[in-house]
Amino acid sequence: MAKQDWGEERCYEEWMGGNLENFLYFRGLLVGFRVECTDHPTENSQVCMFQVKIVNPIRLFGKEISRVSKAEIEDLLLSNNLKYRELPNGTLQCKDRKLQFHFNDGNLDEVYFAG
Repeated sequence: MAKQDWGEERCYEEWMGGNLENFLYFRGLLVGFRVECTDHPTENSQVCMFQVKIVNPIRLFGKEISRVSKAEIEDLLLSNNLKYRELPNGTLQCKDRKLQFHFNDGNLDEVYFAG
C-alpha cells in the first residue's frame, strides 16, 4: 500500500505522544505497524494497533458512536455478545479482544485496538 492510498497527508497531534517511527498518523488516527514504516508501509508491514481520537464520525457495528456515553457503549457491546470489564480508570476493555474505549466527561473520547 502506497502513501497516497491513505487518502490524506500525515498530521501529528499532541495526544499521539512521542516516538512514531513505526506509525502512520493522520487527524484523529494513529496506525501502528509490526515492520518498520518510515514513509509508508511495505508489503511486509502488518497493522498491529490503531488508536482513534473521536474528531470525525466513527461507526461500530453499524452504529454511530462518536461522543456516545459509556452506557451506550456498554449496551452496544452487550448486544453484540462482547464481554468487557471496566478498568479502574473508567476505560471499558473487551475481554476476548484487545479493544478499549476511553471516555472524557462521560462521553467516548478514544478507541484503541492492539492485535
